[in-house]
Amino acid sequence: MTATFNVMLDTGGSAGSPATETNTDGLGPPNVRFKQADDPNIDSNNPIPIPTDSSTNYSYWKQVYLQCGTAPDTQVDNVRFFTDGTGFGTGITTNIGSPFPEKSSTSDLGYDPATSAVAITNHANVNSASDVFTYTSGTLLDGPTISETDNTITASGNTTDYMVLGMNVTSGASPGNLADETFTFRYDEI
Repeated sequence: MTATFNVMLDTGGSAGSPATETNTDGLGPPNVRFKQADDPNIDSNNPIPIPTDSSTNYSYWKQVYLQCGTAPDTQVDNVRFFTDGTGFGTGITTNIGSPFPEKSSTSDLGYDPATSAVAITNHANVNSASDVFTYTSGTLLDGPTISETDNTITASGNTTDYMVLGMNVTSGASPGNLADETFTFRYDEI
């Protein structure tokens, strides 16, 4: 059987214990909205203000992961991520954190609740950040990693580790809603 996946978003709660797990497939498009609130709602509340000086304003970080809906015949591994490389325009950067905080079907160990609008490097389990739009079909990001048994996904409910994402806005940004962007995942399945 061919594996299927849901893109999940964890919000609220406390370290290692999210309050809400949301399947983003039912939210949109768009399926995730960067804003200054830690919730899954796709709405116009809590927008990221454009600064009038040389500072940077941030979204709350988003902690997303893939959750297996239909189990593969044998296993899924070698998950990779990419975008179309276009981005959201001048003054807006969308970052992904490294390393990928631990998440599995039995543990939310890497979860760190977003409690303010700060850079994703403030996440307890993220050391560095890079622009997601540098990863394209020609330059894939290796990951998110897998913390399930044998670092493979073998059953329904298995997950990848968290991808921590955040948006940075500077004074060069234009006001208004942004066009949707697509994030794509590839993986090996046997």
